[in-house]
Amino acid sequence: MNCARCGLDVPDGNNQCPKCGSVEFNKPPAAEKKRISPMLYVIAALAVIAIAALAIYALGKGKNPTSASAGVERRDANITTAPPGKPQPSGIVTAPPGQPASPDKTPPGVTKPKPPQEVVDYLAFVKKVEEHRQMLLKDTGEALMLQAAGGSTAKTLLDMIEWASDPNGKAARDPLADCKAELNRQYANWLETLKYFDNKPAPPECREFSGAYRAVLYNETKAIGDIAFNFNKVNVMNPDDMSRLLVMLQKMKADESIQANIDKAADEADAKLTALVSNYDMEKPFDVPREKRGGNIMGF
Repeated sequence: MNCARCGLDVPDGNNQCPKCGSVEFNKPPAAEKKRISPMLYVIAALAVIAIAALAIYALGKGKNPTSASAGVERRDANITTAPPGKPQPSGIVTAPPGQPASPDKTPPGVTKPKPPQEVVDYLAFVKKVEEHRQMLLKDTGEALMLQAAGGSTAKTLLDMIEWASDPNGKAARDPLADCKAELNRQYANWLETLKYFDNKPAPPECREFSGAYRAVLYNETKAIGDIAFNFNKVNVMNPDDMSRLLVMLQKMKADESIQANIDKAADEADAKLTALVSNYDMEKPFDVPREKRGGNIMGF
């Protein structure tokens, strides 16, 4: 406030001017209060009304996201609180489990190619060779079993007696001649079959099977060849030769690996054939079985 006489600024609370001693003062006019725009009141009122309307709507319709119970149909997009939706009739969750594919049928949409003509032709060729092999097995087995029979042994003894009585006679001959001739014939048949098989090259798709099948023919041909070779080198005039032949035959009979190698080769060839035809839309044209007669190619 100001002194009315001298105009000195006097702090509030003083009753007398310290300069002139006057007790009259001029107080400053009261500050004018700021007026609030009526528009602010309108905006505030609308906001309150909007909040109240939302609250009434949520309570009246049961759409409060935090209080809705499970199973109530929701329209909010709150993933964390929304109850699990009901699956549609055609949805994946309601689809029945699929039926397992049949093991003997090709899956839908997957078709095997037709075999190349060269594969078909080669397998037809090997089929004929296999039919001839089965015929040789029967023939060889019967021949070797006949040579080992008692009647053949008696005939061999008679031949030896006749030969000893007249070494230079017309009838005199090697008592093992018939046996040697039969073995040589059998070996020649097997050898020719092997050569015939080798004359036709296998196409690339059939080479694994071809190699396995050749092992079968080779092992069988070698077994017959070993027997024929040992018989052919026997000199009946030399007792040591006869003893060596007997030892050789006994050794071959006891050696299980000879027939085991043949059986193993047959099993592998048959497996290779099965694997080969499984690559194509075709049936297996033939089998490569083990030997049947006595289970031993040598027949003893």
